[in-house]
Amino acid sequence: MEGDKDMSRQREIPKINSVIVTYNGNNKLFDKFVEGLIKNYLSFIGKVEFKP
Repeated sequence: MEGDKDMSRQREIPKINSVIVTYNGNNKLFDKFVEGLIKNYLSFIGKVEFKP
């Protein structure tokens, strides 16, 4: 139905104020996790483009 397209809601990007992470003592995996978060964030905001 064409009318349904006009009634769709736009998605809002959620604002994240804090994150709780449980650390299990594995330094290598934790470093990889944090590095991944930083890369994803920088890519998302368009500041850096990472090549695989």
